[in-house]
Amino acid sequence: MENDNTSNDETTNWKGTNKSLLPRSFGKKLFPSLIPSSQHTLLFKIPIGINNMPEPYPKEYCDNWDDNHVKMPCSTHNLFLVHQNNTSSKKIRWDVITCSLLKPILSSEELEKAIISYNPKYKDKWRFYLLHSFFDECLTEEETEEFFNNLLPKIINLALQLPTLVTKPIPLLKQTHNHSISLSQMQIACLLANAFLCTFPHRNVSNSKSEYSEYPYINFNGLFQLMVNSSADHYLYEKLKCIICYFKKVTSANSVLNGIVTYSRKRLPSGDLPYWLQSTKQLTNLYISSNGTIEDDGDGMLQVDFANRFIGGGVLGHGSVQEEIRFLICPELLVSQLFSEKMLHTEAIIITGVERFSDYSGYANSFEWKGVHLDVTPVDENNRRYTTVVAIDALYYSDPKNQFKTKNLRRELHKSFAGFSWGQDSECSNVAIATGNWGCGAFRGDCHLKSLLQLMSAAQANRDVAYFTFGDSKLLDSIYNMHTFLKSQNITVGEVSRILIKYYACLETMPSVGVHDYIYDALANKARQVFENNESKPGIFSQYLQNQLLRNNYKAVESNTKVLQASKNSNTEYDQDSEQVHSFSSSIHVKSRSCSSSTSSNIIKSISEEPQSLLSLNTIESTSDESKCCLNTTFIESSSKESQLSSSLSIIELTPEKLEEEPKLIDSIGITDHVDKQDTQDVRFLPVNQFRLNNDEERSMCIKQQKNSWLQLNDSKKDFQSAIEKSSTTGQLSILKRDREEHDGGKRVVKRKISDYFSPKR
Repeated sequence: MENDNTSNDETTNWKGTNKSLLPRSFGKKLFPSLIPSSQHTLLFKIPIGINNMPEPYPKEYCDNWDDNHVKMPCSTHNLFLVHQNNTSSKKIRWDVITCSLLKPILSSEELEKAIISYNPKYKDKWRFYLLHSFFDECLTEEETEEFFNNLLPKIINLALQLPTLVTKPIPLLKQTHNHSISLSQMQIACLLANAFLCTFPHRNVSNSKSEYSEYPYINFNGLFQLMVNSSADHYLYEKLKCIICYFKKVTSANSVLNGIVTYSRKRLPSGDLPYWLQSTKQLTNLYISSNGTIEDDGDGMLQVDFANRFIGGGVLGHGSVQEEIRFLICPELLVSQLFSEKMLHTEAIIITGVERFSDYSGYANSFEWKGVHLDVTPVDENNRRYTTVVAIDALYYSDPKNQFKTKNLRRELHKSFAGFSWGQDSECSNVAIATGNWGCGAFRGDCHLKSLLQLMSAAQANRDVAYFTFGDSKLLDSIYNMHTFLKSQNITVGEVSRILIKYYACLETMPSVGVHDYIYDALANKARQVFENNESKPGIFSQYLQNQLLRNNYKAVESNTKVLQASKNSNTEYDQDSEQVHSFSSSIHVKSRSCSSSTSSNIIKSISEEPQSLLSLNTIESTSDESKCCLNTTFIESSSKESQLSSSLSIIELTPEKLEEEPKLIDSIGITDHVDKQDTQDVRFLPVNQFRLNNDEERSMCIKQQKNSWLQLNDSKKDFQSAIEKSSTTGQLSILKRDREEHDGGKRVVKRKISDYFSPKR
């Protein structure tokens, strides 16, 4: 189906399956349902009814001041210490907040004074540079007057309605707990008005011992204190414009805030984590475009937020990239920062029903507010918009090479699957994923790797993918070609996982080899082995010239192949592997066709049409003889033991790893209980407690030692060959001849070491 809907016009900016064919959520029951339960807190009455305004529930304010709920500004436990006439007394802080905000505020300086009045602890620490310069230098006098005379009083009035709008305690979305919170748009606007006025208690301290140190910032004081030192910082003004645009919309007389937004936290327990090496899932459909954005073109899909583990990232700071921009144009996302603890490695935060309020252009320092956005996204029977944002945080790599380590590959697969598997038991179980270059900016991720990992997770979750490369047409072609190749050859997620695990070892010696090139070469080697095992069988390869061409492609590595085969038979220092690769020959059906001398792009296209093209892939993907030799040497294995991996891979997979700040997880790579008995009947496993590597440094050393063994054996072979050539006239070859002839019953009588052949003649 994919090829039939692929545009072949080079001028188009998309490839793959037509986006209109990807499943959307429109018309389906959104997940989770608006039913109160122990795992879903609703702060309004149900049923709501179409176009009706949700009513807060319960009617009277319920106070709850504990570690499991948000500590509200209007709580009677939120006390304020007052010093007067050498005496101290406690007042309810909400009374001070109300008194301060109801006074006339006609300038940014007066607004700062009001905020400091109920945050006296920060009187000498907070300096609202951005807030002052915004009104002094960015806005005109008319705009400034409009804000303080009309808009600010409405924001204050909205904030002071907190005890009547949000009457039920808001639970904290804590780590390792699956829970959802549903709020009305009016309740969200009230909470954001309080955040703008910096009223939330205990949320202004950033040290590690503070009560909310594991939660994002919610008060706007951090944003107000930023400084604009040059024109490069003007994007900070644009962030404030987005916030003001939101408040103008929600406080306008004709505004109807009857929508519902649901905030959910999802954690995958260790028992639900996929066994990636054993996965038999194949890649799903892909729409990929160099134009468009997730929020504009991913309507009705699960829209990925390239999140920080503290959701929202730097939206209330200097940040203005993918996540921050999404939170600015959809400020209802900001409320998640009030109650969402930072995410662990197998957790995601999903937000359903948000409305978009602003248009924008640019990215990072070029970000610019472009006016009011009219959101026409359809709503369900509960007035929730068919917009679902999936927040998953990528790892940051100080050394980008580390992202190819096994534990990091596994972590990113688990993280993306935690988000992509959302609502699998609902009507939205097949809704497509809208994503892009997740973690490939400031977090230094590799676009080719991260796109592939997301495709694998989406396949595991049985979801199609809409991928946006944000203007990178070369990346579009690269990802599309890889996806088409893997899908046409029926390559499984498990097979790709095994190849990716080996790629890190290749980077040690060939750092310039890309992950896509490595995958192409690895699978081409598998095809070569199939060819060598079947070339003597009648009817398999009928065209001799094609066979000869294929052989020529591998001439550069023939000698290394023989060395590796010999070493596997003679080297007893390495135990057999604990993990086997699925038989590649079962997914390849070779058909004869005429040779072609077309360009690389045409050859790649032909790969998707006929599996035999896989056999000659080295001519496309290998950039040099040196890289061919290295890559082929890494993957060539004996035909009798085609499915065995290196012993280092076994050690890597059998070594449990504790990820940072995460409860210990069952290692889903290398669990021998789930390996097919038929695949492992001839394999001897190393006990984990007998051969365990404690850290990445030891793993790297193990891999290097194994490589050195191959190199030393190869050097010995070269020295041996040189010795034979030099001593051909002295009769040294007779020693070899004698050893071959001295057999008794098919067994060699005299066994010599390689060093014996280099010793002086006796």
